[in-house]
Amino acid sequence: MSEEVEVQLAGKNDRPPFRTAHAPGISWLVVILLLVISAFAVIHFGNLQPAVSPLPTTPGDNSTTPLVQPRIYTISYDSGVFSPTNLRIHAGDTVRFKNDSIFPIRIISDDLVGFDSIGDVPQGSFFSFTFAARGTFSYRNNHNSDQTGTIIVR
Repeated sequence: MSEEVEVQLAGKNDRPPFRTAHAPGISWLVVILLLVISAFAVIHFGNLQPAVSPLPTTPGDNSTTPLVQPRIYTISYDSGVFSPTNLRIHAGDTVRFKNDSIFPIRIISDDLVGFDSIGDVPQGSFFSFTFAARGTFSYRNNHNSDQTGTIIVR
């Protein structure tokens, strides 16, 4: 008993039982639909008003003097140097002292009571202080009094 197997090769005109290409009109329809949705989103969300007044004023004050939002500044300490050495800020701003050195530091000031890190700031750590009063305040590393800086508060 010998069975013969007939092998057929698929030709160029043979198509798979499903469609592999979309009609070109459907692709353009999708593109146009996406453009219309994008335009609607821009029109709708582009006219939103901010939730807060763009120029905040003090309560009970009829003038239009804007309040300055408090900021956070960073002074880095590395290789025995504070950077920046001198910094100008506004009252209410916070200064973070970051220790990038391998040695601990202790920030102290003789000009402003309370401006003291109250202990060492180890490597990679921060000490933060918020300046409420205006003036010029010097600071130094308690471990080496030659390492100093100045904060000018307006």
